[in-house]
Amino acid sequence: MQKKLLALAIAGAMAAPLAAQAQGSNVTIYGSLKPSIDFVDNGDESGVSVQSNNSLIGFKGSEDLGNGLKAIFQLESQLDFDERGDTDAGDGQWVRRDSWVGLSGGFGSVVIGNMFPAYKRSTDFADPFADSIGDYNNIVGSLANGADEFNTRFRNAVHYTSPNWGGFSLQATYGLRGDGDGDGFEDDSDDVEDDSFSVSGTYVWGPMTLTAAYEDQADSVGEGTKAFKIGAGYKFGNTTLAALYAKENFGDVGLDDDLEHDVFFASIKHAIGKIDLAASYTWADEFDAIEDSGAQAFAVGATYNLSKRTSIMALYALVKNDDASFYGFDSGYDPFVDADGEADDVSGFSVRLRHNF
Repeated sequence: MQKKLLALAIAGAMAAPLAAQAQGSNVTIYGSLKPSIDFVDNGDESGVSVQSNNSLIGFKGSEDLGNGLKAIFQLESQLDFDERGDTDAGDGQWVRRDSWVGLSGGFGSVVIGNMFPAYKRSTDFADPFADSIGDYNNIVGSLANGADEFNTRFRNAVHYTSPNWGGFSLQATYGLRGDGDGDGFEDDSDDVEDDSFSVSGTYVWGPMTLTAAYEDQADSVGEGTKAFKIGAGYKFGNTTLAALYAKENFGDVGLDDDLEHDVFFASIKHAIGKIDLAASYTWADEFDAIEDSGAQAFAVGATYNLSKRTSIMALYALVKNDDASFYGFDSGYDPFVDADGEADDVSGFSVRLRHNF
């Protein structure tokens, strides 16, 4: 009897995925584990810690609805297996990363949920040190360390991705920035429209990538928060070059001028066998309303690819602050601010193991 019950249990477990396949649907489990050991000096003290670097696990799938139409979904969660998880921001909680459901077909795709908007996605290809202490988010898209105004997800959003039209594609995101009081409506106080929209266009032709993006957040840090950027990438042989220029306006926060500045970023990556060598440079002009508020960032490193899914990266990164700027490492390390209110430089060395599944 016990053998029969065991056989029925095994048959039932096998029947569930077979039934899903019979209905034309499938589910994929995927993830990326990126722990690092970071040796960081914030200008006042130094120390060693472990970071998760946006490690994640996700589930995605689709169902064929016929006539070229599919139902699609993705549920993605962050994995914080270090002690620096920012629970206030929802990290480590269920589906706090890009999570959505929608439809795809000849028109492209439309999804509803939480996701990085078109503006943020448009230049992800340019950064060889993403999810590390050398990430270009240290400065690009940030007002100060921890204030990632143009690097954050849109909640309660609708996102459209176009088909590929001869190398050109379009993305657009509209986010409903509701007041969250449970009444089902957005906040109409002070006659401020607090929705946000983001759009990008990308053209890929052989080894070249060109992109332009714009984002408008009607009521974020300050009224008039918006940004524009253009980016380019080119690969020749084993070498890849990338660059971007952005004009970021963090809005009117009661100063004489808006918090607006220019940002430039450039990177290079060169492959030698299983080793990828990379370097990047970021420059941010001072804000129009604040003198001595510029900054620079440098990163250099090497990645050894153990396989297509597993690699080890070692890198050095430095953020240099002017007297009135407050940038650090976006992965979780703030600069030290002295008695005069000036932030020190932040530097560090990191070794990161990455495994994708």
